Amino acid sequence: MRVSFSSFEQYSIAEAEISEMDVLGVGGSVTPQFWVPMRLSVSHRGMKSRDGLEVVSLTGRLSTVNGPLATALPVNIAFIIPQGYDGYKDQHCYLEFSLDAIRIDALEKLRAGGDLSLRLDAILQVNKLHSLNQRPPNQPLAEIVWGYVQPHKLFLQTDLKIPRDVWISRVLRNVGYGIVQVIELPAAPLEACASLDHSFKALQQAQEMHKIGLYDEAVGKCRVALDKFFEYEEKTGEDGKTKKVPVLIKSWETKIGKATYDWLNAMFGALKGAANRSHHSPNQHFNLLDSQMIIMVTAAMVAYVARTLKADA
Repeated sequence: MRVSFSSFEQYSIAEAEISEMDVLGVGGSVTPQFWVPMRLSVSHRGMKSRDGLEVVSLTGRLSTVNGPLATALPVNIAFIIPQGYDGYKDQHCYLEFSLDAIRIDALEKLRAGGDLSLRLDAILQVNKLHSLNQRPPNQPLAEIVWGYVQPHKLFLQTDLKIPRDVWISRVLRNVGYGIVQVIELPAAPLEACASLDHSFKALQQAQEMHKIGLYDEAVGKCRVALDKFFEYEEKTGEDGKTKKVPVLIKSWETKIGKATYDWLNAMFGALKGAANRSHHSPNQHFNLLDSQMIIMVTAAMVAYVARTLKADA
């Protein structure tokens, strides 16, 4: 796609070729950027014999139908075109737009699985110059002393349509979108604490059920893995009724200290409460991500107990 900038005085002197097929994502998930390639051409059309043109810089702004998205870092050019020279022809550069996770997610929602439509506004900064000396005819390489005359801003506005496959393969993949960070958790061997055998067997069953898509059942097995960590004590509620409620085994407090016991009690209680949902309500179900997260956290907590309490648990 070739588009022109606004005129310089009465002349059209600058144009750019933009390829939506060659857009690029860089920087990974840490410093994600979206690069728009541009081949820039500037001619000296209409200049008088002692006039010159300095191409200073290029910048741009991307927008969506919802408003501004990002502003590009300035591309410094600093190229002088004297009268009689062909100009600045098909020079390749990238407009570099910084992104972040929030804006990438917003673009994904806007794209809705299809092509991505954006608007590009670019500004080319040029200066009109006038030579203060005249180059001798027999000295073509003699230096010209330029005097500054007037700055000009040339504007370009065009619509970009990034094909779906290009956006996914060249941009999303390179900015880390949708990449899962894998965290290794130390596994406690069963022989280190035989009394936790029930937990490991339940977690193994949870993994098998997760693999075949039985997410409710997988989370239910996580609850089973925690059952023997609780005992029941009677508590009287605000309504005056007394009932038995599960609490973490009280004898653990002496061994691991009150602070550790309290956070373990809170963590296990939260996991047990979450895993109970599908057992007590036919309308509460877990998806793939729910199952993954609850299995991971439950496995981590069981491993911690196995290492901390060992065979006394």
